[in-house]
Amino acid sequence: MVVMGHRGPLQLFDLLKLYNEDSVHTLCSVFDHEWEKQQNNYKERSDLEDDSGRKSLLVTSKTNAGYSLLYTLWKTFHPSLIKIVLLRLSSDLFSILVPITIRWVILFSERQAMFGWTGYTYALVVFGALCCGAFSQHHFEKRSRIITANAHAILSGTVYRKIKTLSLSHSSRWHSDTSHREDMLGEAERVAELVVTLACIWSSPLRVTLYLGLLWAKLGPSVLVGVTLLLVLIPVKSAVERKAKQLRRTHRVIREKSEQLIKEMLHKYQALKLLTWESWFFQRVTESRTRELEMLRIQGFLTAFSMLDSICMPFLVIFSSLGAFVLVDDGNVLTSSQIFTSVCFFRLLRPPLLEFLGLFSVLKQAQQSFCYLEKIFLTEDLGTSQFLTKGATEESSADSTQQPCDECQEKQNDSDEKRDHYHFRNEFREACWLYLGAFGWHWVSVCSLVYLSVCAVSLAQDGVLCMWTGEAKEVQGLDGWKELRNSRLSAYALLGLLQAFLVCCAAYCLTCGSLKASRTLHTELLSDVLHLPVHSQKMNTRKLMQALTQDMQVIDEELPKHLHSILKSLLDVLSTITLISFIIPVFSLAVCPMIILLLHIQSRISSTHMQIRNMEANPAVSLTSLARVTQCAEASLSGPEHRAVCLKHCLQAFTQNLLLKYNTINTESWVVLWFDGVAGIVLLLVSLILLQTQPESGLVALTLICSFNIKEALHYCPQAASVITTDMLSLQNLFDSAKAEKEAEWTVNYRPPYDWPQHGEVKFRNYESEASSDGTPALRGVHLTILKGEKIGVVSRQKTDTDVLINSLFRSVEARSGALLIDNINISRMGLHDLRGRLQIISQVPVLFSGPLRANLDPFAEHSDAQVWLALELCHLKESVQQMPAQLLHPVQRTALAFSFGQRRLLCLARALLARVRILLVEEPLHHVDPETEDLLQQVIHAEFKDCTVLFLSQNPLSVLHTDRVLVLDKGQAVKFDAPSTLLQQGPLFSQ
Repeated sequence: MVVMGHRGPLQLFDLLKLYNEDSVHTLCSVFDHEWEKQQNNYKERSDLEDDSGRKSLLVTSKTNAGYSLLYTLWKTFHPSLIKIVLLRLSSDLFSILVPITIRWVILFSERQAMFGWTGYTYALVVFGALCCGAFSQHHFEKRSRIITANAHAILSGTVYRKIKTLSLSHSSRWHSDTSHREDMLGEAERVAELVVTLACIWSSPLRVTLYLGLLWAKLGPSVLVGVTLLLVLIPVKSAVERKAKQLRRTHRVIREKSEQLIKEMLHKYQALKLLTWESWFFQRVTESRTRELEMLRIQGFLTAFSMLDSICMPFLVIFSSLGAFVLVDDGNVLTSSQIFTSVCFFRLLRPPLLEFLGLFSVLKQAQQSFCYLEKIFLTEDLGTSQFLTKGATEESSADSTQQPCDECQEKQNDSDEKRDHYHFRNEFREACWLYLGAFGWHWVSVCSLVYLSVCAVSLAQDGVLCMWTGEAKEVQGLDGWKELRNSRLSAYALLGLLQAFLVCCAAYCLTCGSLKASRTLHTELLSDVLHLPVHSQKMNTRKLMQALTQDMQVIDEELPKHLHSILKSLLDVLSTITLISFIIPVFSLAVCPMIILLLHIQSRISSTHMQIRNMEANPAVSLTSLARVTQCAEASLSGPEHRAVCLKHCLQAFTQNLLLKYNTINTESWVVLWFDGVAGIVLLLVSLILLQTQPESGLVALTLICSFNIKEALHYCPQAASVITTDMLSLQNLFDSAKAEKEAEWTVNYRPPYDWPQHGEVKFRNYESEASSDGTPALRGVHLTILKGEKIGVVSRQKTDTDVLINSLFRSVEARSGALLIDNINISRMGLHDLRGRLQIISQVPVLFSGPLRANLDPFAEHSDAQVWLALELCHLKESVQQMPAQLLHPVQRTALAFSFGQRRLLCLARALLARVRILLVEEPLHHVDPETEDLLQQVIHAEFKDCTVLFLSQNPLSVLHTDRVLVLDKGQAVKFDAPSTLLQQGPLFSQ
């Protein structure tokens, strides 16, 4: 599969197949069987307790709530969980055995055993222990992720069946509340992750105990100084995390407001374009984005503390413990083996110790999540037979059927689109360069330099400790030892301070560069979106919404953290290899083949992994998107056949989602195993070369510490590359949106006169328009003249005919031949804003935007309040607005419920009055409007626009009888153009 993914595009049938025991059908069948037994036990217990007058303990008791679901999951996965426990135990033991065996090599170099083959035996034992530990850890991580994916599939499937059952038998809350459905899916995902976490909850106390015991054997009570310091700093870390969590909540509120504004912009895009208010919305979105970036800036500076915690905290613990060890007794002299044991085990101690201290919160979260899902599952019978019948399972591997709603069909069409493989990889590289350019090459250079300095200082710290042991052998007398001790501790402390300073600099540079990239990419994308043609935007609203919200969120929040991880891992590896090559130059001969092998493996896997991630991100198999799809299906379809189609689509989505997760896990595990194998070979080569060259024991310890660190860095490199690949898919979506075809320029060199048009005369000269992408027909051979101040009725059987006339006048579609002149000026010569700003339209559905009422009439503040009140008075809205608390500043919500449909049309008319246009288009209202309100609108138009050209567009001929002339359109052609009375006498076409 990896080779196929590297050579060409992958299809679903190219992926590794699921084992039978991991299939959705098998998993759900086992879970349903165990859950049914729990339900029966619950009912029997409830009946007994009802008879005895006691309450049920399963749901109502806080102490036992959630255990029924936990026990069901245990019974479902207990064979795999037992394997997980054994793999975790072996991985923990080998994590201790590897440093111990490396210590034997150091001791051998110090004492020089009688038999030369002893050292080589130790080297082979080190290699064997490392390989066994890597193999155990590899299988543990792989099986853990597979069990988590399986549990997620089971719980999500049960949630969907519960949604389906309750939506058919309960209130409409289950039928329409998509957010509640997504919350349930989120709880299902958290419970799935807790299945493995709870099974291995014993691991962190075991590792902490073993590591502390080994450190105590080497350093004695001094080890408690470092542990105490670690414990003391945990409340500080918790306080910073609480502050960061509070900032994230505030940021989430700001982001939701920005998303609502972007959603409104896309849904009302046509009105926005025709009113030429793009710059107004651009300013509003940019202001909201500025507030969002300010929160990101504060959060970014808080990441300096997390970086200090992960990079400098191990130094503080080692420094305090070793300092206490050598200062408490002048007779305590550090040896190379003590240095290696202290450095390795202190670095291994921190993660399980933090996990151990967080066990209470994990157990509390587990209880809440299990209780929540169990309560939902026990609401009433699941009715599982509808979802997992044999026929549905067999059909799930067949071709996809017709989706139950338009959204399903749209997503399925998206999944059917295939892209050339090499073109896909080229676009991926271009997206990477796009982000680096937006990040700023100066920030890229500074970040790389600072991170490299951090890695160099970290190696220098280990070097000071290891060289200290070598110099201690040559010191004579207690005074010389004290002087050496104090100088080396001071140097070690100074290196720690320098590292802390460099880490803060790295956090600052990363924050500044990522904020610059976020600001630049969002601004460019928003500008590109606002320059899209109207009909092109209609076809891509969902993709544009995702790019401006979800993808930008990934770039804002996830990508900087992942860049830190990948940059730190890569530079750790490179700097460590450089130091090892400096100590033992012969090792440099193996560096180039090793790097070539790693790059070859990563290049092979990156193409495959990128394609699998792209398929996994497809909404057709996304479980979160499926929540909205099933809601749409339930709202639009009914009957058993349609429900069966929806259930079949859900099962197919679950199967494909689990298949893609399974292949993602396998590919990532495969590459991690290769990297761990290379790390094992590095450690073996270093050990053999050290045994052959027999350098000083301090250099041996330093080299082996560096080799041991390479193993950890290489283990996390593929994972960091994997998440970066996933993030780059979001960046690629932005890149694709930026490449979309744009509409004509808003302003060009030719500018019409300031008072154009003076008369409002419209001439079509053999005009033919381009066909629009949304299927609206094109105008064909239209040749007519609309005189100054005429009131023209435009009628057609289909609204698309009037739509194409609007598109032509506003240049939503361009002319293919002929000309369209307004006051004898060809509209194709001028920019879109110069044209659209001189026209106004009152649409079928009047559009109001969120914000103050005054901004809906005059967003650029070009008119005084008196002029706005006059326009409202002419439209008979002054009294209604004066009764509102804030009057002109009254906030208009997105739904505009404060105004009736007729009042909204009158507000649109007030816009036209303020714009003082000479050409006005009035569409027939889509909904039923109060006749009095519509009469008021007609009176205002005839009174205030008596010298203007007005086009009334309708499908009802009776509504345009008051006009001077009537234009009859049929399939894009001007069939008739004459007075209403004449057309009524000529034939039935107009009357129909």
